[in-house]
Amino acid sequence: MNSSRFHLHAVPVSIGSSKQIDTPSRVSVLLLFIAFALILLSLSGCAPIGPTYQGGRNNILNDDREYKLAAIEFGELGSYADASKGELDNTIQLLKNTERPLLVVYIHGWLNNATSGDVGNFKGFLSRLSQSKQVRIHHYIVVGVYFAWPGKSLDIPYLQYLTFWNRKQAAERIASNGDCLDAIEQLSQMARLHENNYVFLIGHSFGGLILERTVEHTLRTLQGQKVRPPWDLALMLNPASDSVLTRQLVSDLDSLYHYYPNPIPGNPLHWGGHFVPKSGGDPIAESQPTVVELQSENDTATGTVFPIGSKAGVIVNGHWAWNQVAVPRTRELVSERDFYLSTPGNDSYLVNYEIVRSQKTFSGVSDAFDYNLENNPVGGIFFTSAPKDSQTAAEAGKQSRPAAAAPKTQPQAWQIQFVVDHDKYIGVHVPFWIVRVPSDIIDNHGGIWSDNNMALMAAIFRMHRPILANNVIAPAKSYVLPLPVKLKQKPY
Repeated sequence: MNSSRFHLHAVPVSIGSSKQIDTPSRVSVLLLFIAFALILLSLSGCAPIGPTYQGGRNNILNDDREYKLAAIEFGELGSYADASKGELDNTIQLLKNTERPLLVVYIHGWLNNATSGDVGNFKGFLSRLSQSKQVRIHHYIVVGVYFAWPGKSLDIPYLQYLTFWNRKQAAERIASNGDCLDAIEQLSQMARLHENNYVFLIGHSFGGLILERTVEHTLRTLQGQKVRPPWDLALMLNPASDSVLTRQLVSDLDSLYHYYPNPIPGNPLHWGGHFVPKSGGDPIAESQPTVVELQSENDTATGTVFPIGSKAGVIVNGHWAWNQVAVPRTRELVSERDFYLSTPGNDSYLVNYEIVRSQKTFSGVSDAFDYNLENNPVGGIFFTSAPKDSQTAAEAGKQSRPAAAAPKTQPQAWQIQFVVDHDKYIGVHVPFWIVRVPSDIIDNHGGIWSDNNMALMAAIFRMHRPILANNVIAPAKSYVLPLPVKLKQKPY
């Protein structure tokens, strides 16, 4: 780590026999300690922070025949940590020298930073992806870019969880300012200079917040234009963002498209309906998503901690009055507080897909990751093959070893389906998936690097780019929002 970074470490302090201190005194001592820690935490922002990977090509963390990996860092306000933009330039050059790049940009979440164990997790995913038969058959070169930001600002055990509100605000600043989007756009543009390419964006936790807001604001900025967004597939994993912006976007999508339950003719997945812009334009297959949020059903960080932290922020900020806003589809008016205190994947008004068990039989020779990449998920059915807590690829990445195939000890078939006939979710048919995921696939908040979730990500990738006859891959599809009918220009 850079020597200018500020870290706090717990120091044991003797305060005498517990018999000499009554309960109120203990509470006072604890509160004083917490207050002191928070004061030190606030002062830590006074120290200048430079890039971790300073000088030359130090931010190029892997560059061999298996896969390539670079890191780009952002500061507290979302500016490039490397003021000269050397990290970005090195990464662009890496892409420039790579034919057929499969670009994977990953934005980490809370309690991680430029050198945390999450770098190793990401290495494992890149290694597993690069070894897959489909990537090798089509001669793609996997290029990963790790977007680092100060998601971990305190090293004191347990007290680090008090940084929730502070780190959420940092993520919001990064999402609202320009350098993160600038990096995504430049990397995407360089990848797309090659005839064959693919741009895959992933964000987790507060990194999911950054990605979600970047994606949603970009869709609005490009609305009505014939310009591809700077991604092919955007995937948010347990995003720790409030639902205010997502409610707005889902409401708008519901007003912009007609939904028809029958598949587009020739759809190789034989599943899902399609969307037609009300102002005219090409249809969008429901089965080929380009923006997806995956939410674990047992995620305590976004399901429990997030509402508590958000309520504390409301009290501190003195926010007592709330607008009445319309629920998507039903148009029922409710307090906007409902959306501010919940994340999209935990909001009953917004969840529109779920993953349920299926009775299909897994017949793969390889593990489910490879199988899902090699076979279209017909009917929305995909497979996992490893135990719930298996992280074979991630553990290999942490040790800088090539990832091995996952164990095939617990094969299970799953189906992605719309949340029909539910009392819990109202379900809005829009081209934006917000999916509830069983804990067998993503266990709690940090289980995103399980072998089973990697298999799910492979299935979503294959849904987006299904295999056609003669092993031809369908072109990557990304969409911009159509204009509202009232703004559609009449031909002259």
